[in-house]
Amino acid sequence: MAPPSVAREVAEIAAEPDRAAAYAWLLHLQRGCADDPSAAADLAAELPSPLLPLLLRDAADPEEAVAASALKCVGFALYHPVLVSTISAQIAQAVVDTLVRLIMNTRMKSVCNLGIWCISVQQLEPLIIEDRADLMVSAIVYALDNPFGSLSTTFEAVQAIMKLACQCHKRMRDLSSIWVPPIYQRLLSADKPERDMAERCLLKLSRVILPPQPLLSKAVALDLERKLLSCMVNMLDDPSKKVQAVKSWGWIISLLGPDAVNNRPLLNKLLKVPEQMFIDQDTQVQIATMVSWRNLVDAFFPSQATESVGQEIVIAPLEPREHASAQVKRTRLIMVPLCRILSRSRNIVLSSSCLSTWNYLLHRLGNFINHLSILEAAFGPILKIIFSLGINDQNKPLWSFCMHLFHDLSSSKSRHREDLCTPVNQNLVSQSCMNLKALLDVQHIKWLPWDIGCFHYQLDILGTILNPELFQDMIPEKMLIVMDSVTEIFRFLLRGVQIEFREKRSYEQVRLCITDVCKFVRTKLFLDHVGHHSGHKCAILLEFGLQFVEVIVGELDHSLLNSENIKICLDIEHIKENQSAECIPKLSFPRIRPLSYMEMVSPAVYMTALSLSMVAQYTGELSHGDAEKLALILSSSDILNSFHAVVAFMYMQIMCPIFNRQRLKWLLVWNKFAKHWNDNLVSYLRAFSGSSSYGVLYQFFCYPLFSFLYPGGLSILWNAENGSCAPVTQDLEVELAIEVYRSLCTSSCNSKTACNDFFEGFCDYLVNIIDEHMSLFQANLDHCSEKFKSTAILSALGEVVIGLLHNDQILAYASQELNEANKKFTGCRQPNLLLSCFNLVNRFMRFSRLSFKANPAGQHQVTSRFFSCLSNFVGHDVLKKDILLFEIIGDQLAEWLILSDTLYCEMQQGKIIYQLEKLWLKILKCLSMSQLTNDGPFSQKQQLLHAALNHPHHAISVATALACRAEANTKISPHTGCLGSKLDGLLMDRRKDHNSSSGSESKKIGTAREEIGISSRIALTASKKRTKHADRDAGSLKLSAGLGMKRLKIMKYSTKPMELNKNTTRIGGLSSRIDGVFPPRCMESKECRKPELIMELLKRKR
Repeated sequence: MAPPSVAREVAEIAAEPDRAAAYAWLLHLQRGCADDPSAAADLAAELPSPLLPLLLRDAADPEEAVAASALKCVGFALYHPVLVSTISAQIAQAVVDTLVRLIMNTRMKSVCNLGIWCISVQQLEPLIIEDRADLMVSAIVYALDNPFGSLSTTFEAVQAIMKLACQCHKRMRDLSSIWVPPIYQRLLSADKPERDMAERCLLKLSRVILPPQPLLSKAVALDLERKLLSCMVNMLDDPSKKVQAVKSWGWIISLLGPDAVNNRPLLNKLLKVPEQMFIDQDTQVQIATMVSWRNLVDAFFPSQATESVGQEIVIAPLEPREHASAQVKRTRLIMVPLCRILSRSRNIVLSSSCLSTWNYLLHRLGNFINHLSILEAAFGPILKIIFSLGINDQNKPLWSFCMHLFHDLSSSKSRHREDLCTPVNQNLVSQSCMNLKALLDVQHIKWLPWDIGCFHYQLDILGTILNPELFQDMIPEKMLIVMDSVTEIFRFLLRGVQIEFREKRSYEQVRLCITDVCKFVRTKLFLDHVGHHSGHKCAILLEFGLQFVEVIVGELDHSLLNSENIKICLDIEHIKENQSAECIPKLSFPRIRPLSYMEMVSPAVYMTALSLSMVAQYTGELSHGDAEKLALILSSSDILNSFHAVVAFMYMQIMCPIFNRQRLKWLLVWNKFAKHWNDNLVSYLRAFSGSSSYGVLYQFFCYPLFSFLYPGGLSILWNAENGSCAPVTQDLEVELAIEVYRSLCTSSCNSKTACNDFFEGFCDYLVNIIDEHMSLFQANLDHCSEKFKSTAILSALGEVVIGLLHNDQILAYASQELNEANKKFTGCRQPNLLLSCFNLVNRFMRFSRLSFKANPAGQHQVTSRFFSCLSNFVGHDVLKKDILLFEIIGDQLAEWLILSDTLYCEMQQGKIIYQLEKLWLKILKCLSMSQLTNDGPFSQKQQLLHAALNHPHHAISVATALACRAEANTKISPHTGCLGSKLDGLLMDRRKDHNSSSGSESKKIGTAREEIGISSRIALTASKKRTKHADRDAGSLKLSAGLGMKRLKIMKYSTKPMELNKNTTRIGGLSSRIDGVFPPRCMESKECRKPELIMELLKRKR
């Protein structure tokens, strides 16, 4: 059997005499149609007539069951979208009017509740609601007053309010003065469900009612004056009601709005409530008060403040002045309890709540926060309090949160530029509390690019973080967090200054900022930290002190740091302490100008002196990383004044009484800095523009020599006579110097003229300081020979000389020949370079000889290497005018040969004798090939030849004798036979001694003999090409090359030693050539030119 149709059922319900049963049947039918669209449509067709008129009629029935049943059916009809869509506007208005009338006039609680329920569930058009809003609100307010004492009535009324506010919020906002007071009054109710219900309603409708309308504010003010405020104050006496009282206070403040600001007497009365609660002993009460305090923020800074910023990137002025002053006063009022709690509380939950309220204030301030006056009142106080507490495990989240906000402010100036990347500081965000991290995503602070006037204020906050008292008990891990964060913010501040400089807005402000930056680093890092801690802490502080300086020279333009218009007073105490210690007296030109305390210098020079002072004040062991960082700082500026400051400061340290303990540190600094200069030597030489400016470079590169040489440097040796670490320390110091000297002398240079000028002046400078400080050299040798196996000054100086002798530019200069292929190179030849080199070689030969004589058993590897390099260098000299410069080293070479006669065994052990042999053979070869004449100054002396001929080392003496015989064969003179016989006797004596020597010695003599023989043949051939005749006093005689070759065989004949001794002074040829190029010692007797001797020699040949 098919079910009856909806129309028939509706007809039967309308005809049912039992109205309660009829509406129960209808309600069942409605629920059945809820999930059946076709049935719902059929029911909707029957709703306007006859059902709805019957329902409205019976809703006013005096019988409660009938009225209640009818209202339930009305409510369903108003709720179901299909049913409500068939209700016309006229019928809807009639429904609303009926419901309002029933709510306000009925004496039945169920009818009142169901009437309110119908309003809360209805889905009528908003236009109909707006048209009847006044009536509906009046009915709802009536129900809110709970005429039947039923909480359900109030609950339904609150639901109806929220429904209407969602449907027509604008109209409901206009009527808020009517329906809001009954809700907030229940916040003070003794019934907790009623309080909670009212609070939920206000929270949900806060966007509708806040900021409050003037009528609502007046209504709230009247309520406060009548009874609300007194009731609130009375609740404070009950500990169980304190939290609810401060919550109510917060809502009351929000609903007062601007009236809370304008009505100062009322505001003062209201502020007494939180004033008592902020100092309550219960933390929960304090937290609740702190949350309610945000409502005062809403009252003081309505939403227009946050909406006024938009997309602005320029800070608008606060106008008028009275308005700006009022904003600052309000801000300070809000900040008072926040600062007080954060200063005293150690409860992390309370402090977090306080920071949350503070962040909300910054958010609500909107554009105002970017003004310096507001920034000083709202932002700085909290940061200073948190930062002044330091960072520990308990407050680390709070510290990180504040640091993140500070990071946002400092980076705001560069964040708006596309060319500057400002990453989010995720490290600080991750270390904040969860609730505080959530605020960063919700309550955005409207930071705009800060004005240059805010720079000094931010720098002051940064100084609070670096309070030296906070670092006393701080562990290194926390110290790293602090310094990393501070350095990052400092970098952003300098970027802001650089932006101002590039945009040319206010040069005077930029100048003040640069000055403040320099003073900040000096005071907050150098004076307060570096040198005041020990161990790992001190190393960390030094590292970050240098990092601050590195940020300055890296972020600021060099033209700004070296500007002549920016001068800073050099107020560094370390310079004052060492001001009396001038440079080493009697230095060669140019003289180093020492740094003067309180003189006016550029920012670049100030930073240079400050960074060096940090290292000087540092008491620990300087790491290579810190030394490298310092070198980068010092190398960042290529201005001559900055380099002068570096040299002057380092030389001042030599004069310090404690230099003996710090020499290794300063040599490490010098080493790192010098490497940077060596890598860019060509560009620096061009920047210094000529040899007249090279003096400071010579001073710089000679720094290790002076540090080893000066008596203050010797004190480390004298005070460590019994210390086992002294030799190790000296080796480290020497290695630092040697590493640089090797790099300097082997560095390639594209500009030959510039490098040759530099090296020539460097050699002259070294010669000058050796000559002027020979007494200190001697004192150094005398002491070190007793305490150490090697001498530091000798090792360092020797490495310089060896490096110069190995230098490609100098070797190429020495080996060039005058031919067509090299005319271009020869044209730029400086005649004084080799002269300077030989002068330096002369000084080192003397110095090394004194060292060997003082300590023959010591280590003399550097001397052995020096003679090896010198022999190689001599072999590159091919021009006569260069070979004539051998005269410069003649004296010292003769002294070495004489000394080797005395200490022959020691020289054999140190391998020096073999290097002397190699050098001597090279000199003989050069002299033989050069074909120098007997005339002029070359025939004055023979001491060197005598020392060589009588030398105990067979290779030297034999080579000398062979060279003399070969030279004699190239001459046509009356005494040739005499010479040959004398040399034969000498060689026979040497041969006897040789028979007892080792096989290796024999091989060396053979090698020397062969080398000299070849040289003589070459020389003889060259001689024949130049001339076929040699004129002498007794006539001329032609000698063939074959005669010269045969004459080498004279050695197999015996010659009387006495005959040789008698004619030693008459040795011609090479003797004149060897000793004539060296300084004179004694007068040579008249040459033997008798023809009889020549004839005797020829007879022996036959």
